Amino acid sequence: MESGRLVVPLTIHNGSDKRAAYAVTVTVVGGEKKSPFSVTAKADNVWPGTTWPTRADITASGSKAGAIGSEISLRVVTYDPFGDTR
Repeated sequence: MESGRLVVPLTIHNGSDKRAAYAVTVTVVGGEKKSPFSVTAKADNVWPGTTWPTRADITASGSKAGAIGSEISLRVVTYDPFGDTR
């Protein structure tokens, strides 16, 4: 928790030999919140062999880190940042 927000640090690493873009969806379920809450962090145009530090800030009423029964899940999507232009 940081200033009333749940902060999930993310480090994205591009292990391929091409530039890539990533979208990471962080979902929190549990605590006082009855339904899931999601945010998406994006990293566009990450060069091969490099890392991209970012974070997801979740400011949903009732979502608290460490609350009994709460779960944090990640969904990572990799795509070609130039897929529409080539």
